[in-house]
Amino acid sequence: MMPLPPFEFAAPATLDEAAKLLDQHKSHAKILAGGTDLIPSMKNKLFEPQVLIGIGNIPEMKKIEYDPQKGLTLGSLVTITDIGHHPHITTHYPVLSDAARKIATPLLQNKGTIGGNILLDTRCYYYNQSHFWRKAINNCLKKEGDVCRVAPSGHRCYAISSSDTVPVLYAMNASVTLVHAHGQRTVPLRAFYENDGMKFNKLEPGEILSQVHIPVLPKGFRGAYMKLRRRQTIDYPMLGVMIGLQMDDKNICRDAQIVLGAVFSMPYEVKAAQDMLTGQTITEDLIEKVADIAHQEAKPLDLTNFRPAYRKRMVRVFVKRILNVLTQKNTYVEEILA
Repeated sequence: MMPLPPFEFAAPATLDEAAKLLDQHKSHAKILAGGTDLIPSMKNKLFEPQVLIGIGNIPEMKKIEYDPQKGLTLGSLVTITDIGHHPHITTHYPVLSDAARKIATPLLQNKGTIGGNILLDTRCYYYNQSHFWRKAINNCLKKEGDVCRVAPSGHRCYAISSSDTVPVLYAMNASVTLVHAHGQRTVPLRAFYENDGMKFNKLEPGEILSQVHIPVLPKGFRGAYMKLRRRQTIDYPMLGVMIGLQMDDKNICRDAQIVLGAVFSMPYEVKAAQDMLTGQTITEDLIEKVADIAHQEAKPLDLTNFRPAYRKRMVRVFVKRILNVLTQKNTYVEEILA
């Protein structure tokens, strides 16, 4: 049995009140939304906040709004279940719905939120363990240790970005709104993450992620996301591949987005592969070349229970599978996305 550490609990009724509470308690407080990742982490003593600020009763953070001119706005408390099944999202952003349905289990999807998935802590085999397990190896750089157990000669933490929705949101040019006690700011998701397992995003102390905005997708957009995991439920990704293509009426690719998840500490754009696709008719030969580039640029380390060489090899496999389907003029194909 792993009990929770002691903490005080506050339940603000408004976003403004929540921001003031967070400003008051600063680093001693944590925001609690769905809690599907935070609570287990607290039991493992990865986080030991003195105060939990529960934001689950704030109606404005649960809204789903779609405007044909402006796009989709999601409150950060929108559940993963709603992301997977709401008609605004399944109709206009089906690849996001599919990625959401791949997360954890239906029960956890009912509690987990889009904001929590965007802010999901980076993960590593040596970090996501019990307090006693970590203590036995003298801890790791991310939690009370001096050395990264994955790369002992390195100078940073290599824990990986493990969100399923973030590679998709990245490819669709999403942005996030961050609220604090004295105002707010909007940050493109592409500028929000950093390749450091400890400081992996630019959320500042006192800030709350209040909403996510996704612009209207361009005409001819096709997208698909594939996830590598040991089981077809529960597990975090050991690799995620999102590809978005903008195809014109002549079946020429006008824009391409290839984003890898669970390889580095942040989502990774394979820019050379994107450039190779842009302006081209996508042929089998081109798909092979693009898959080779993605394979070469992926450099997974040994921090999951899949070997790095296997995860790297699956980058090529997933890129080829997705491109083969998307070039058959399908915007969404269920059978390859399992």
